[in-house]
Order: sequence, then structure tokens, then C-alpha cells
Amino acid sequence: MKHSGFVRRARAAEHRPRPPRHDRAYPEALEWAEDMTGRCPRITAVGGHSLLVENHTGIEAFTDSRVLLNSRAGLVCATGSGLTLSCARAGAVIIRGDIRRVELPCTGGDAPDEE
Repeated sequence: MKHSGFVRRARAAEHRPRPPRHDRAYPEALEWAEDMTGRCPRITAVGGHSLLVENHTGIEAFTDSRVLLNSRAGLVCATGSGLTLSCARAGAVIIRGDIRRVELPCTGGDAPDEE
């Protein structure tokens, strides 16, 4: 009886040695996977005057000295002076001004007191 090409390949695969298993974890790959799901906020600072916050879920509060953003990880707090929202779109915002501190997650729902 003649077998199809699929059956022959399947039987050949049964006899191939399997590659060794690696029992160690791959934390870097897991960090990338978490980042790509959009579950954690991604914060990029350019100097002390510009801050890009991605993967936020909304603006909680905004003044010229404090910006609070909701995220799945908690509140993201940016404090400073002369803060403005340069560009706000779904899931991302650019904060400009003299940024002194960024905290994630913000404890107690309020930004830390200015020193």
C-alpha cells in the first residue's frame, strides 16, 4: 500500500530526535510580551522637559504642577511646573514642561509633596 506524502512526513517526524529543552526562564522575552499587550504603561522621558506616556487608560487630574494618569498598574504621577498636555490621544499623551518627578504607581492616589 502506498502512503501519501503527509503520512510519510508524519512518520519521519516521529523518529527525529527532539531538540533539548531549556529549563531556564526567559525574563526578557516575558517583559517584551507584557509590554506588547498594553497592560503596563510605557514611559519615555526626553530630558526633563518632555514625557511620553503610552498605554494609559485616562486622565485622572491635570494642573500646571501635576498630571495624574490612570493605568492598569495604578496611577502614573508626573509633577513639576508649567506642565501642559502637548498631544493627547487614546492611550498616549505627551506632557511638556519642567518635569521634576515621575512616579508609578502613585501611592494613595496623590502625587508626593513637593520638596
